[in-house]
Amino acid sequence: MTAPCELLVVLPSVGGGGAERAALDLLRSLDRNQFHIILALFTKEGRFLPQIPSDIPVVDLQGRQSYDVRLIWRLARLIRERQPQVVFSVLRYANLITLLACRLSGSPARVVVNEQNLPSAEFVLFGGGAVKASALRWLYPSAARVTCIAQGIARELVENCGLSEKLIQVLPNPVDLERVRSLGQVAPDHPWFQLQQPVVVAVGRLHRQKGFDVLIHAFARVRRSVPCKLLILGEGSLHQELEQLIAREGLGEDAQLVGFQENPYSYMAHATTFVLSSRYEGFGNVLVEALALGTPVVSTRCPVGPEEILEADQTGILVPPEDEAALAQGILRVLQEPRLRATLSSNGPPRAEVYRLERIAARYQTLFSELSGTICAS
Repeated sequence: MTAPCELLVVLPSVGGGGAERAALDLLRSLDRNQFHIILALFTKEGRFLPQIPSDIPVVDLQGRQSYDVRLIWRLARLIRERQPQVVFSVLRYANLITLLACRLSGSPARVVVNEQNLPSAEFVLFGGGAVKASALRWLYPSAARVTCIAQGIARELVENCGLSEKLIQVLPNPVDLERVRSLGQVAPDHPWFQLQQPVVVAVGRLHRQKGFDVLIHAFARVRRSVPCKLLILGEGSLHQELEQLIAREGLGEDAQLVGFQENPYSYMAHATTFVLSSRYEGFGNVLVEALALGTPVVSTRCPVGPEEILEADQTGILVPPEDEAALAQGILRVLQEPRLRATLSSNGPPRAEVYRLERIAARYQTLFSELSGTICAS
């Protein structure tokens, strides 16, 4: 019997984001007969710590919150000690640290780095684009494979960053559809769902990327035509700013920031419509989750991500980003057109099947096995 592949997985943390949730879902699904998994975290913290599979050892590299070059040496030491055959890192910061650490360690391990966002969009929003782009162009070619969660990300890495098409593989984030649907059956713990009014739900970090300021402005327009409620799930640095915006728009009785919810699917499943208002996305896990629940979706047409998931007026309503009038009109269409609402609801679950956890995990399993030289049983 072939020995299991030693797989080291690297994450900055297990905060409450879609990338971290998808990574943990993937780890839970990998065949333990074929993979012995170790999880390295730059900082052992985050909402999803309890969701780490109990059979996976966790190494805390004790990094700082901001960029910490000490992580390169600490991870290199871990790689020398554990001698993994494959190293899999998720999110660009972890990717760059991992590639540097592997060089320093002298390990023959094959490195797979996972891109979760459009580099150009992140560089504009967070700054430092020239330095970050140079680091990406220098280090990414040393990876054995770069997995991208959307075609648009892969295209940019080839056209703008000079990576070889042979290096890149598009693998969407996996979604545990059974878990989402099971949790969606739970009645939401919020009184607004007991009212005879539509409830609009959005989920995400309270960060400029997610466009919740645009959503609040759009919702103010919607409410002038239809009595309804807005619930935004998530936490982040813009909480106070968004609360103030809600107050300025006179929405204090109709819009709430309800914080991080252990079970967002309860809210999403019982919403009249789910809205993604992002300025940019790499993929949009929450869109697949809403589709799986049969909740009608309104989404911005980000440079990449949503348009690869949604078909306009069939599985979702697509509107331009940063356009509060268009977003309001999209929400109103769902609230006011029962036939459209029924079409979106019935077409959503079949579309979500494309992103089923088991399907995506099997593709990752094949990739890791091929790179390690392990023969994967069918």
